Amino acid sequence: MSQAASSNDAIPSFAGELSVPPRGPLLTAFLAITGVLLVFEVASLIARYVLGFQRPTEVKLTPGGIEVRGRTLMLGRLLREHSTVIPREGLVRVTRDVRYPSLAMYTGLIALAIGSYLGVGLIVDGVRAASPSMLGTGLVIAMLGLGLDFAFSSLVPGLGGRTRVVLVPRRGGILCVALVDPASADHLLNRLAQSEPHALVRAPAAVESGARTDPLPNEPEHNGAGNP
Repeated sequence: MSQAASSNDAIPSFAGELSVPPRGPLLTAFLAITGVLLVFEVASLIARYVLGFQRPTEVKLTPGGIEVRGRTLMLGRLLREHSTVIPREGLVRVTRDVRYPSLAMYTGLIALAIGSYLGVGLIVDGVRAASPSMLGTGLVIAMLGLGLDFAFSSLVPGLGGRTRVVLVPRRGGILCVALVDPASADHLLNRLAQSEPHALVRAPAAVESGARTDPLPNEPEHNGAGNP
């Protein structure tokens, strides 16, 4: 009984890595078509696995609100430290993603790119144009960018039993912490909802939670402590 009480009284917290906030479908499609998404993902891979770039972050629930502490590391050296406190009254929404966030969005965008590639190829063959290679290369780049973005933002964390938590303050930028243990995230969100009746803690949707913007107020998250 004493161990259970001490664990229940412990400060709710979870650890992860600071990440880019989820993007909407229109912005994701634009970045993919222009090739920026592929460049961004390749640069992220080089930074992480060649330069050892990491941003470990810890989130704690305090009496004053939610405290976010993090570090920026490169090649094993500390570049900077940051600390942010979001007051309870300044917190608009807290969201924990489902296991594979934005799965429907990425599937639709990749299917659209493949359909466009095949359709344009048939049109070009029909009118006997000089060379469809430039357009085909652009669509292949878009598909590669979408595939990498989906893999490293949703597929790999989901397979590893990890999730992503998004904090939306009234002022300042959106904070996104990836590679979070779902049980720890649920514990903090439940305690936040219990201690603050007006806290906007949103439960994960059936397929996608990152792309929606309509909050569900006054609803604690009950997703199962061990269900990523």
